[in-house]
Amino acid sequence: MKQSTGAVRRGCALGLLGAILLSGAPVVAQAQSLADAMVTAYRNSPDLGGARSDIKVFSERAVQQRAGGRLRVEGQAGLQAELFENDRQKDIFGNPVPNKHYDVRYPNSVSLSVIQPLYTGGQVENATEAAETRVTSREVLLTATEQTVLLNAVTAFSDVRRDEELVAIAQNNVQVLSEQLRAARERFEVGEVTRTDVEQARSRHAAANSRLAAAKGALQASREAYQRAVGDPPGKLLPPPPLPDLPDSRDEAVTMALRDDPGVLAARLEREATGSDVRAAIGALLPQLQIEGRASSIDSGNSGVRRKESAAIGLFLTVPLWTGGFNYSNVREAQAAAEGASADITSAMRTAVRNVGVSWANLEVAQASIRAGKLEVSAAQLAFEGVQEEAKVGARTTLDVLDAEQEVLNARASLVRARRAEYVAAYSVLASIGKLTVKHLGLDVGMPSDEPSYYQTVRNRNFGYDASDDTVWKHDLRP
Repeated sequence: MKQSTGAVRRGCALGLLGAILLSGAPVVAQAQSLADAMVTAYRNSPDLGGARSDIKVFSERAVQQRAGGRLRVEGQAGLQAELFENDRQKDIFGNPVPNKHYDVRYPNSVSLSVIQPLYTGGQVENATEAAETRVTSREVLLTATEQTVLLNAVTAFSDVRRDEELVAIAQNNVQVLSEQLRAARERFEVGEVTRTDVEQARSRHAAANSRLAAAKGALQASREAYQRAVGDPPGKLLPPPPLPDLPDSRDEAVTMALRDDPGVLAARLEREATGSDVRAAIGALLPQLQIEGRASSIDSGNSGVRRKESAAIGLFLTVPLWTGGFNYSNVREAQAAAEGASADITSAMRTAVRNVGVSWANLEVAQASIRAGKLEVSAAQLAFEGVQEEAKVGARTTLDVLDAEQEVLNARASLVRARRAEYVAAYSVLASIGKLTVKHLGLDVGMPSDEPSYYQTVRNRNFGYDASDDTVWKHDLRP
């Protein structure tokens, strides 16, 4: 049985070219690198937008807590219509009028109060401390969201690259098997092989087309996942850069994770905040002292009666004597929350250790698979070439050649998958130790790193709010 190796090689070359043309990648003016994908994902991420909004919400809550200890100025004005009985009217002789007489008067008042808390039992200070700590916690959780966004971008980028290579391999396989099927038919016509050899080649060719269709479907799914993760459809993706620098050992990675993992840091900050909550609740049991000044002007509405004006200033001490157990229940509730926060720290630490262990194990498995995969590809290729030569002298059948070619295909596909797994695992390790950030990776996302936090911009903002669609009044003023 003779087979043209030149035809097979031409088929391989045509298959690789066809795979590139048919892989579905759109033609774009500029290729995209992994860094481009990560930057685009960072800029387009709705999850990061939501996390930044959470920071604003908690920042405003901190401002509100701080306001509890600041000067308050309140103005009040009132106007009444009062119907009253006037029984003092007399006739011209000085005798009382027997029928009752009613008049209407319109008393009005204007007052201004100035209140400055002097001592709140530490409620304002501790509540503000708790709120500010939670702002920091939300900033840490923003880093966790950032890491998730970047890791999803790396995964999506690697998946598209993997599936493009698998489509190329599948396309090459179809081309090779097409040549083998054609050669089998030619040899059958001259009596060199049987109908069985032709049908075996036809079966493998059909299976190769099926695998190609499946590979193209997987590639399209990966493209959709890429657009979801990055925000833009993938163009021509460049080969990924070298793997990032990682810790030297799993133990070193665990140590870094327990120190820098955003989940662990956020849990510790929440425990600190709950301690301040306990002290704020205890403060409600203590006396409250404030200074209050008040000025008022009252007009009774009677003609001939002058407006009364007054002003006063004084100290007011409030002592909570009995609240039905409400204040003590608040303290116990805060203590229970603190216990839960302590447990959450342990849970977060265990999760961090698990994430390091899983990602590190995946990295080691992927690297071992790559080493074995390279040997497998080399050996399968040599075996395939040997089977081809043996088939020329009749020592091997067509099925042997097809099996050897399939082994080469499987080995190459496994190597492609292992390289993708290594890349994703390496960045997963980076995320598990809290280092998968734009700052650590040196990504230029177009945002100043020294920009003040939102809380710092509103901490002493006592007036005004930002105009938006939601601030436009849409209803009449009515109850």
